[in-house]
Amino acid sequence: MNLRNKLLLSFLIFIAALVALGGWSAWRLRELGGVSQRIISNNYDSVVAAQDMKESLERMDSAALFLLLGDRDRALAQFNQHRARFDAAFEKAANNITEPGEPQIIESIRRGRDEYYRRFEAFIAEGEKRQSGAYFQQFEPLFNKLRADCDQLLQLNQRAMAAKSDAAAGVARREFLFTLLLAGVLIGAGLALAILLANGIVRPVRELTTTAAKIAGGDLAAKAEITSRDETGILAAEFNRMAERILQLRRSDLGRLVVAQQTTEAAIDSLFEPVLVTDGEGKVTRLNRAAEPLFGAKAQVVGKPIAEVARDQRIAMAVSEALRAERPVAAESVAAAIPISINGSEQSFRLRTTPIRNTEGHLLGAAVLLENITHLREVDRLKSEFVNTAAHHLQTPLLNLEMGLHCLLTDAAGELTDKQKDILYACREDSERLERLMRDLTDLSRIESGEAAPRLAPVNIDEVIQSVAETFRLTAEARDQSLKTEIAPGLPLLRADAEQIKRVLDNLFSNAIRHTPRGGEIRITAAQREDYLSISVADTGHGIPPEYLPRLFNRFLSVPDTQSGGTGLGLAISKRLIESHGGQISAQSEVGRGTTITFTLPIANETIGYSETARAD
Repeated sequence: MNLRNKLLLSFLIFIAALVALGGWSAWRLRELGGVSQRIISNNYDSVVAAQDMKESLERMDSAALFLLLGDRDRALAQFNQHRARFDAAFEKAANNITEPGEPQIIESIRRGRDEYYRRFEAFIAEGEKRQSGAYFQQFEPLFNKLRADCDQLLQLNQRAMAAKSDAAAGVARREFLFTLLLAGVLIGAGLALAILLANGIVRPVRELTTTAAKIAGGDLAAKAEITSRDETGILAAEFNRMAERILQLRRSDLGRLVVAQQTTEAAIDSLFEPVLVTDGEGKVTRLNRAAEPLFGAKAQVVGKPIAEVARDQRIAMAVSEALRAERPVAAESVAAAIPISINGSEQSFRLRTTPIRNTEGHLLGAAVLLENITHLREVDRLKSEFVNTAAHHLQTPLLNLEMGLHCLLTDAAGELTDKQKDILYACREDSERLERLMRDLTDLSRIESGEAAPRLAPVNIDEVIQSVAETFRLTAEARDQSLKTEIAPGLPLLRADAEQIKRVLDNLFSNAIRHTPRGGEIRITAAQREDYLSISVADTGHGIPPEYLPRLFNRFLSVPDTQSGGTGLGLAISKRLIESHGGQISAQSEVGRGTTITFTLPIANETIGYSETARAD
């Protein structure tokens, strides 16, 4: 029998038991209703008739008193009315004789009634001759005898009703107990059937669950021992077939998996650059031979958090950011290179961190690549020296040019026409722009080469932001722009170079004010995000097209249809300064709604690890 038929049969049995119990209960209730009906039909009518006869008898006796008082008409009317009522009640009682002794009482009442009627008629016929003594001698004894017979009839039927009610209550109690017993038997049988059926269904399911747990634990040889022929048995057979197939696949694929794992490990070990792999919680799971001189022996490092293993906390921060944001984290500038001493020789490494995902896109961990750029740093140093030398040699002729232009504009060499002055003013503006460009190029070169390393000290970012905001507040108000600051209370101290952070904010504020129309808003916010501070400068300007966002921090980037006025190096310098502090900078923008530039800086306790890379001059 299949599982469906088993369940259907059990429900049919349960329904049949309910129908049987309901039919029995209805039948017994009908019987009890018949008992109540018999009580009403046999005795209640006689009780009502006896009460009516007593009442009518008392009214007829009152009519006799009215005769004595001389009110003959009223007496006759009341007597005739209640005589009819008495006779009707008597006939009702006489036709409802159901109890032993009741016929004798009925007969006694009939004789007493007839005698009472005869004497009352004689009492009426006496007219003026009637005396009150006749009432007490003739009527009162007869009235008392007749009323006593009515009381006897009433009490007889009342006692019969009480006896029958007690008998009915006993029958109801017995039937209730029997019904309760029958319900208990049916419930017990239903529970037994339910337990039997449940065990028949659950036992195979438990067997399947236990077998599945064994297979999940690696015991692919486990089998579900189920012999039933229902759906559960079919499921168990298919499950066992599946387990057998998995075991075969395991045996055939295990060798290939081992080879693939060994190939992967060999490929990582053969890489010349240091590589380190973490899991989703930031714990080291693998590193190659090139990484062991930087982090330690594999046996001592695997299983530990990256923060305990890395010499420079920027590595741990990059892993944390890659796992949190699920995006690559890389610092491209030489200034952001991480210096690490190996065998007494300091080498520079460029950090690249990439999240690792499976084929479904789920995050598995992060891979850290440290690219040795020691030679690039030397090249960058030579480039910086060249730029500094070129700037130094260009500074004198540029200064002479500016002085000559100043002399001409002040009419030191003679009076000039307005058109000549306009040309000279344009030349002076270009020379000043060229001077700013040379200064920014020199600064950028020094930052990228590491010569302008940040002077680290405890910094209150709230004070820095407020200071820069006050500097630009008048400029913003002159352009009818609102400048707002939203700084979370209780921000921790940074270990940073306050002047360099101010320069970054200067660049961001000046760009925001320059590209925001009149009546716009500029907002700066600062808040703590886990182990670093996040500072954002947002404006309601024209926005930047999405195709320019990836190159926003490149040198000399020019976005069409935007107001120019800088050297094109401000954001590039800002990016290098933030990266030299171990932070990250990014931009979000929507055309027509504005731009938000956000940079992050590690809090003080996380910057101590790389303080040697940012020495004070």
